Amino acid sequence: MSRPRRKREGWPTPRAGNLDITCPAPSSTPGHSFTLSLAGAWEELPSPHPHYSPHAAATDHALTIARNITSSYPVTDAVPAAARINTLLGRRTDVPHIPVRLLWATVHLTVEPDAVSAAITHQRHADEQEQRRAEQSRRLADAQSLRDTLMSDPSLAMAYWFATAPQSLDSDSLSRLEQLLATAAPYAPQGRWAPLARLLHTFAERLSTDAKIHLIDTLATLTDRYGHPDITAAIQALRPESSEDTHPG
Repeated sequence: MSRPRRKREGWPTPRAGNLDITCPAPSSTPGHSFTLSLAGAWEELPSPHPHYSPHAAATDHALTIARNITSSYPVTDAVPAAARINTLLGRRTDVPHIPVRLLWATVHLTVEPDAVSAAITHQRHADEQEQRRAEQSRRLADAQSLRDTLMSDPSLAMAYWFATAPQSLDSDSLSRLEQLLATAAPYAPQGRWAPLARLLHTFAERLSTDAKIHLIDTLATLTDRYGHPDITAAIQALRPESSEDTHPG
């Protein structure tokens, strides 16, 4: 666009023009974009230092606003994205630090059908991942609650151990477990685990060596967490040697 001749006095006659451009615009859907069609009008503001290309300045200003907005929308949201852009571009705005005014602008967004399909698939996968994360968080919270509950009562800890290791039970286990729990109950509230450890040793005599080691180690860990290292040592003293201990390496 040619510049009008400078008057003998004052600033050059301000220029004006229209915007008409179509280009890609980013979206929040990975690998897919909008097609943006921009129309509008601009005018130059009187200034002792006019911009060399006011049309480019006005175009850049409008596209920057539009593309910043589209980048936060999935391609399935072309209508709300365009409405947001046109709300901002539908009024006069001065281009920052440049003597150019955007009189008005309007945007139309279109999307290829395969991009819409990809966006729907991407959102479905995101929802599934969020559901998996929520389920993992719930399971972790349940496990933490279970651990805290088991640590509060040694009888619960032993019952849980037998529930998770049913192969350790024999025909007499249930009656002996009932006797053990009834005998251990007076000791647990005061944290006196040594008598319980001796009862446990008798109760578990028919278990395999590895099963005995697992049960005794579980109780030793619990007492250690309760802050009773002396009782822990007493329980660990009942620990038999495993096949790995007797046949190292």
